[in-house]
Amino acid sequence: MNSGKKALLSIGIIFRNDIRSIERCLQALEPLRRAVSCQLIMADTGSTDGSREIAVRYADELFDFPWVNDFSAARNAVMDRAVGKWYLTVDCDEYLDGDFSELAEHLQRGKGDLAMVVQRNYLTYEMDNRYADCWAGRLVRMSSGLRYRERIHEYIPAPADRCVMLAGTVLHHDGYAELNDGTGGAKRRRNVSLLRESLREAPSDLRLHMQFIESGREEPDCLEVLRRACALVEAKKPGWREYGPSIFRHAVSAAKRLALPELDEWVRRAEEWFPDSYFTRIDAAYVAFIAAWERERWMECVQRGERFLQAKEDYRKGGRKQRELLCSTLVMASPQWELNLRLLLASAHLREDGPERTWELLSGLDGRELDASQAGNLALVLLELQAGSGLETAPLLLRLYGELRQPAPSEERGKERQARFLELAAAAFDPEYRAREAARPGFRRPSRTLLPPLADQCTLGLAAAMLESGDPAELGRLLREVERWDELPAQAMAHAVLSGAAFPPPDRPLNMEELDGLAGTLVRAGADARAVLERAVENDFSRNRQTLSWARAMALAAVQSCRWKEGEGDMDLARTFAEVERAFLPACYAPEALTEEGRCLLPPMHRFGWYCSRAFEALEAGDAAGYVRLLRQGLASCEGMGEMAEFLLEHTPELEAAKPSQELLDLARQVRAMLSAYPTDDPALAVLKSSPVYQRVAFLIEE
Repeated sequence: MNSGKKALLSIGIIFRNDIRSIERCLQALEPLRRAVSCQLIMADTGSTDGSREIAVRYADELFDFPWVNDFSAARNAVMDRAVGKWYLTVDCDEYLDGDFSELAEHLQRGKGDLAMVVQRNYLTYEMDNRYADCWAGRLVRMSSGLRYRERIHEYIPAPADRCVMLAGTVLHHDGYAELNDGTGGAKRRRNVSLLRESLREAPSDLRLHMQFIESGREEPDCLEVLRRACALVEAKKPGWREYGPSIFRHAVSAAKRLALPELDEWVRRAEEWFPDSYFTRIDAAYVAFIAAWERERWMECVQRGERFLQAKEDYRKGGRKQRELLCSTLVMASPQWELNLRLLLASAHLREDGPERTWELLSGLDGRELDASQAGNLALVLLELQAGSGLETAPLLLRLYGELRQPAPSEERGKERQARFLELAAAAFDPEYRAREAARPGFRRPSRTLLPPLADQCTLGLAAAMLESGDPAELGRLLREVERWDELPAQAMAHAVLSGAAFPPPDRPLNMEELDGLAGTLVRAGADARAVLERAVENDFSRNRQTLSWARAMALAAVQSCRWKEGEGDMDLARTFAEVERAFLPACYAPEALTEEGRCLLPPMHRFGWYCSRAFEALEAGDAAGYVRLLRQGLASCEGMGEMAEFLLEHTPELEAAKPSQELLDLARQVRAMLSAYPTDDPALAVLKSSPVYQRVAFLIEE
C-alpha cells in the first residue's frame, strides 16, 4: 500500500548487499501484506550488488541510511517513518513462516506493547532440522514509545508485564549459516569489533560478555572473557540471574570443546545455581551427556539422557519459562540434537539396564528425520540390540530402513542416509568387530543376523542371508541376486563358494576386472584363498570362459598372497597354478604370444605362468634341468614371484634325485672357463649354446 495511507502494520527492513536472500524475504511477506493493511519501509545502508533494484519493486518507502556502525540507529530511523499501529522488524536473511494466523489475529486484538516471535536460526543453508530457537522482540505497538537500544545485537527493552509471546509465529533465519560454514568472517569480525568497543565502555555488563562469547568463539581472548563472565555471575553482578544460565552453558560447552579441567565443576555450578533453566536442562545437559558417553559412564548417560528428554518435553509445551530465551539462543533444542541423544541413549540403556528402553527409544524414531551421521548411528545401535537381546527386530528394522531411504527432504538426503546406514552396518561382517561383540557381556547372537530381512533391498541383506544358509542351491540363488559385487562382504562370498554354490552364476557373466576384484577382496579379508581355488578347479573348470576366468583369478590371488618363505606354500598349490595357466593361456591369447619370442606380449604374471606350466611339463618328462632353467627364466620375466620360484627349487623332490655328480659339476666349471675365452658375440659360441646338448647342462654352466 501507499505509505501515505494509515496502516495497521508497518514492516521495517534494513539491508545492504543481501542479493542472496532479499527477494525470498520480500516474497514471503506478500501473503501477510494482502491479509492486513501494511506499509513496507526499507533502508539501504550501502548496497552495491543489485539488492536495491529488488527492493524498489516491493517497498512502499525506500531510503538511504549511511552506515554508522550502529544497528539501533538504523532500525530507529526506519521506525521513525512508520505510520502503522504496529511495527514489525524483519531481516533480509530470514523469512516469515507461511502460517502467520497467530500474528494476524494479534494485530487485530492483541494486548501488550511488545510481542516476541520465534527466530529459528538454521545452522546450514539447507534449513533442515539443524537449528536453534530463540525469542526475539519484533512486534511493537507504536504508541508505546519503545525503541531499539545497543549498537550491536540491538533489542527493544520492555517490562515483562508488557510483553506477550507468539509461539506460533516463526521467522526462519539462515544468516548464521555463513558463520558455521567458514564464509562469514567479515560479519564475525564486524560483530566482535563492535562488542569489544561496547565492553570497554561497560566492562561489567554481563549481557555484552555473553554476546562476545557467542560471537567471538574463535577469538584468542574468548576464554579469558568467558572466565571473567563466570566470575561476574558468581559475584552476582547486575543481570546475573538473567544471563548467568546462558553464560554457564557456554562455559560447559567450551570446557568440553577445549578439554578444560573445569568441565565437571561448571556443570555442577550450572545445575546447582540454575537448575530450572532450559540453558542448564537442555544445552548444558547435552554436553554433560556426551562427556559421560565418551567416558563410558553408562548409568550417568542414562540418567542425564532421560532428564534431557524430559526437559525437551517441558520445552515443547511452552509456558512462561521460555521467556529466558529472550536473552540468548537455546542451541540444543532442535530435533537434530535430540535425535543424536536418543540414539546414544538407546545404546547406553542396552549396556546398562537391558533392551526394553532401547527398543522404546528406537521405536519412536522416524528414519526420514535423520541425517546421514544419525543413520549410521542407528545402524550400530540396531546391531547392538540384535546381539544383546532376543527381540524380534525385523519389523523395526524394515520400517526404519524404509523410512530413511525416502527422498525426504530430498532424494540426495535419502541416498546419503542409506549409504551411511549400510556403511556402518557392514561392521557386522568385520572380524575385529565380531570379536569385540562376542566378548561383550550379554552377547546372545551375531549382530549380522539382524540383516537377512533386507535381502531383497540391499547387498548386505543378501550377504547376511547367505551366512545363514548351507544349501548350495539357495546360496546360488542369492548369489544371482547380487547387483554390486564390490559391496558383497568377502565372508559371505567365501561361505557360498565353499558350501558348493555355483560361481560365477551361470546366468550372470562377470568380466575379468570384476573377478580379479572379488578374488583380491577374498584374500584381503583373510578368506582361505587356497580352499576357494580348490573349489574353483574341482570339476572341469575349463568348460567355459567364466569358470576358467574365475579359476585364473583365484590362482593368481592365491600364489601372490601366499607367504612362500614362511612355509605356507606347497607343491599342490604351485601345480594347480600351472594347471590353470596351461588351460587359460591358449584360451585367451593367440598362439604367437605363447612362444619364446612372443611371450613378451603377455602380462608379467602370465609370463611367469607360461614358464611355470612349461617347467612342470619338463619335470613330468623327466627333464629336471629344463625344469630349473624354465623356473629361472620365469623369475627373470616376473621378479615379484622370486619367493615362489625359490620355494619350488628347494622343495621339488625330483631335483634331489637329479642332482648332478661332482664330476659333472667339475666338468661344467671347466667348460665355463673355456667359453669365457671367446668373445660373447662369436657366432660359433651362439650356435653351441643353442644346441640341445648344451641346453641340458646349461643350468650348471651358467648357474
